[in-house]
Amino acid sequence: MAKKSKLNLSSPLLYIILGILLVAFGQKMLGLAMTLAGAFFVVIGILDIAKGRVGSGILNLIIGIAILVLGWTILEIVLLVLGIMIIVKGALDLVAVLKRKRKNALMLIPPVLTIVIGVALGFGNLLGDLILVVGILLIVDGIIGLLGSRK
Repeated sequence: MAKKSKLNLSSPLLYIILGILLVAFGQKMLGLAMTLAGAFFVVIGILDIAKGRVGSGILNLIIGIAILVLGWTILEIVLLVLGIMIIVKGALDLVAVLKRKRKNALMLIPPVLTIVIGVALGFGNLLGDLILVVGILLIVDGIIGLLGSRK
C-alpha cells in the first residue's frame, strides 16, 4: 500500500514542478526539452551501434542531430502548418454557417475564433502563450491530484 500512495503523490508533484517551470521559464523550457530530447536520441543511437544494432543506431543519431541542429526551425514549420490547417478548418466552418438557411450572428463566432487562433498560432507568437496555459493546467492538475490522493 505504501508504494501506491507514493505513486499517487509523485505524479501530481511532478506535474506541479513541471507546470511551475513552464510558467517561470516559458519557451526556454521548450528549448531545454528539445536539447535533452536530441541528446537522448544521440546517446541511444550510440548505445544501439555499440550493441550491434547499426540501423536503429544510425536512425536515432540522425533524429538526435536533427533535433539539436534544427529544433526551432522544425517547430516553427510545424506551427505554421498547424496554423494554416486551423485557418482552413475555420474557413470551411464559416462557409458552412453562411450557407445555412437559418443562421444568426452567434453561429459565426466559433469559425471566426478558429480562424483567429490559426492566424495567431501560424503567424504570431502564440507558442509562448500556449506554454503558459499548459504550465497553469499542469499546476492545477497536480493540485487536484494531490487533493484527490488525500481522500
